[in-house]
Order: sequence, then structure tokens, then C-alpha cells
Amino acid sequence: MNLKLKTKWQLISSFIKRNGIIVSITFLSGLCYNILTLLIPISLGRFYEFDFGYSSHRLKLLKDLPFINTKNFISFLLFFISLLFIRFVFEYINKYYISIIGEKFARTLREQLFEHQLQICTSVYDKKGIGKYLLRYSGDLKSIQNYVTSGLFRFSQDLFLILFLLITIAFIDNYLGAIIGISISIFIVLLFFINNILYSISVDRRNQRSAMLTFVNTRLRAMLSIKAFNKHTPEQKRYNRRSEQLYAVGKKYQRTVSLIQSIIPMLTYLMLAFLMWYVYFLKTHKDYYFNESAFLIVILLIISFLPILRRTLSVSIVWKLGSISFEKLLNIFSLKSENNLVFKDLNLAAQEINFNSVCFNYPNSENRVFNNLNFSISPKKTTLIIGDSGSGKNTLIKLLLKLYQPTSGKINYGKYNYNELSEKTIRKNITVVSNSFPLFGKTVYEAISYSRNEDRKDKASKILEKLQKFEDINNRLKLDDALGDLGSSLSSGQKRVLMYCRALLTNKKWIIIDQPFTDLNAKTADNIKNILNSLKDKKTLIIIDNNIPQGLNIDHVFSVKNKIFIKNK
Repeated sequence: MNLKLKTKWQLISSFIKRNGIIVSITFLSGLCYNILTLLIPISLGRFYEFDFGYSSHRLKLLKDLPFINTKNFISFLLFFISLLFIRFVFEYINKYYISIIGEKFARTLREQLFEHQLQICTSVYDKKGIGKYLLRYSGDLKSIQNYVTSGLFRFSQDLFLILFLLITIAFIDNYLGAIIGISISIFIVLLFFINNILYSISVDRRNQRSAMLTFVNTRLRAMLSIKAFNKHTPEQKRYNRRSEQLYAVGKKYQRTVSLIQSIIPMLTYLMLAFLMWYVYFLKTHKDYYFNESAFLIVILLIISFLPILRRTLSVSIVWKLGSISFEKLLNIFSLKSENNLVFKDLNLAAQEINFNSVCFNYPNSENRVFNNLNFSISPKKTTLIIGDSGSGKNTLIKLLLKLYQPTSGKINYGKYNYNELSEKTIRKNITVVSNSFPLFGKTVYEAISYSRNEDRKDKASKILEKLQKFEDINNRLKLDDALGDLGSSLSSGQKRVLMYCRALLTNKKWIIIDQPFTDLNAKTADNIKNILNSLKDKKTLIIIDNNIPQGLNIDHVFSVKNKIFIKNK
């Protein structure tokens, strides 16, 4: 799914369209819940009238409501209890479905985010790193979830309820409604300026938290190096400096948030002070009519709605944090991705690979790895490419797999232009054995196969058994053995055997093998040489090594010298 041109509101509106039933239930239950919430303080005012004999001509307009028009207290009480129960049902439905909307929206974004990150170009990760994106799956998705639930759905319901409240109070007393409306308007303007300050602090805080997470992720992955070279103290100092910076920003953030959270109750109580002044004014001036029953209802309405009013005034914090997280997330969706071309199920087994005047340098470097590279790899032959470290052998693997694209020049797979084939199309035909492509999964079987088919499992078991034929019986792996984090539970030799197993199990026509016999014992290495030799004229083997491996039937040999491929055989 291409989300490059998506905006925050396009994502939200698209979600609402796909989940119309849930959204409709949420709004309808919220509407009923709000109306019933409003009727409770009105019904209490009716009880006041009923018991103490006061009467309000305004309330008589509501006589069609059952609890307003009851003739005795028992009937009123029954209606009131029924009202509470019905309100409870609608409140439960409303809150449950708002939460479900938040969970579902977060799930949708989470899955789209991971899908897109799997497709982001390798050059982007090389430039920006990987750890910085981890926060998107935790804090940012939570902020976005709050934005949708509290900032949109619950806020829209609260806003409707406040408007309904103002209309009701204005219906009872126009001046009371005006005082509340003007007070809320002033509060909103005041909070707007405070929230602008909060936004800039929040952005800085988010960026520093993301950088901190990246730092920790990098150090944990390099834990063996830190221990081996006694790097504990300098790394702790670097972490403490970052922690101190985050703490300083955190204090500013908490200071601003605390101000907002403290000022909102003060403002609401200040509004009550204005209302009390107005009531006192009515009581002390005989020219103005004052109705005790109506005022009681107003007070009950305001007290009932104070928490809602506070929540509404503080929603700007949710908006600010959610907007920052949306921006971060949308930035990821805008990163350059792979597989923008249509996938073609092509069999490239019989195609010759041609490099024509290929030049390449990494995104962060001006140094050319290849300059005017020209050579060909014949199909169904074994081609050896030898060269010293730094000669570009690993880069060649990445170009063949289209993990990178040439800076200039052309690569062709027979009659097919490299630039016209999607990454998936190319990789459907190529597999690789290299330490640069680590094993991952919980078990050995998950690391070598992505299928859960039983026939596939039998095949995997046979290939693994064949590859481990000359391994010590205590070192032989089974499909259900634990792998550890990227194979951390395995020896180097075991990892290499599983990489061969993974490659052979794919049954792809091209196999790239980097340092083919590194970390293998002599008997296992000879065993794998025999297996590779048996693939001659069946598959295209591309062997990459520092030296010519003995015992392997090689058809063509290229030496890399001064970044130039020289054909030796």
C-alpha cells in the first residue's frame, strides 16, 4: 500500500470509511449517552420541585418527558433509576467502541508501518540507521491512538455535550448561558498560547527520546565489544550526558503540562465565581426575577459537566503530542521504498548477467566502489570472483540483489533491463549464503524456511541432515532447536551450515556464496563442495572469496584489482 502522499486526515478518513459500522455505533451511543447525562441534573431539579413545591415555567416546557410529568414520587424514582441504568448501558457501549476504534486504528497503522519499513531502501537505513525508528512502534503509536480516541471521538462528543449544556442553560437563563460561553472562549484563547510553547518543547523531547533509544539499541547490539574492550565507563558517560539533556527538556515539558493541568481547574472555578456573583446580583435586586429551582438545575448541570469541560480544555495536549507523532510516522511513509515496479514471475535461470559501464558509490561517500565496471556471469555455470578485502565483493552482492542500484551504467539479466524489474522479481530468482545476511527466527526451522507446510518440513529435515552428515553428533541441529537472537545460540560453523540449508531449500536458480567454506570443519567443507559440484549445469553459482577454493569445479574466474574485474579463466 503506497502511503507516500497520505496526510493525517486522509489516513483517519480512510479508516472511518472502512469502519463505518463501528464509527456509527460509537456516535449514536455517544449521542444517547450525552442526552441522558444532561437529563439527570434536570430530573434532580424536578425532584426539588416535587418535594419542596417550587415551580419553574421553563421546566414546564419539558412536561412531555416521563420523569418530568410524573404524578407521585414513586413513579419519579422508578423513571430516575431506569434513566441511570439506560445511561450506564450507553456509556459502556460508547467507551468500549471508542477504545476499539483506537486499538483498531493503531493496529492498522502498526501493520502498515512495518510493511513499509520492510520495503524501505537499504540506502536509507545505511544513512539514517535503524534504531531511531523503534520509538514509532511504542510512544508514537500510543500518542496517535490517544489522538484518535480522546482528541477526536471523545472530544467531538464532549463538544456536542457542552453545546447542548450551553443551550439548556441559556434556555433557563440567557445571561447564565452567556457568562459560561464567554468564559470558555477566553479559556480557549489563553490555553492556545500556552500550547504553542508546549509544542516546541514536545518536539525537542521526542527527538531526544528517539536518539536515546537509538543509542541504547546500538550499544546493546555491540555488548560483546563493550565488554571485551572495557568500554563500560566511556559509554556510561555518553549515556549520562544524553540522559541529562533529556532530563532538562523533560523538566520544561512537565512544567508546561503542570501549568495547563493546574490552570484549567482554576479557570473553571473562576467561572463558577462569576456565576455566583450573577446569582447574588439577582437576589439583591428586586427588579430581577430569581427562580430557585431553575438555579439548582443550572448548578447541578455545571457540577456534572465540570470534568467534561476540564477534559475538553486539556485536549490540546493530546492534539499536540498526536500531531508530532503523526508527523514522525508520515515521514517514514515518505521514505524511498522498494518494489514500486510491478512484480513479474519470471524465470531468469537461463539469462546471462551483464554489467555495462557500471559505476557505484555509497550514498554517504564520494569514493567510487566501482568505476566503469564491465563483466558477464554465464548462466548455469560456476563463476568465482576473488579479491582482497575492500575490493567491492560485498557491494557486488548487494547490486546483484538490487539492495542498491548503480550510480550510473546498466545491469541486464539477459534481455531484461535491471531497472525495469522489481526487487521482488530479481530476488525470486536469487538466494545468498553470507554472514551479511543473518539467520532470524525462534527455531532452526523458522530460520531456514518461511513455510509451515509439513512436506516442506520433511524436505528441510533431509537437507539439514545431509549437510550435517560429517558434523559431531553433539553439534548436529534439529529443526526445533532454539536459534537465539540472530543465531546467538549457535557456533559459527552451525550458522554457516544453516545458511546453506536456507539457500538450498529455496531451490532458486542462482546462488551467491560469500566465503564458501569459512567456519566449516574440513569434512563438512568437502561435503558441501561435493553438493555444490553436483549443481553444475543446473544452477548458476557465484562464488566470492579472497582466494581460489580447492576442490570446487570452477568455470570462470574474475580477479578484482584496483576495482577492475579481470577475467582469468
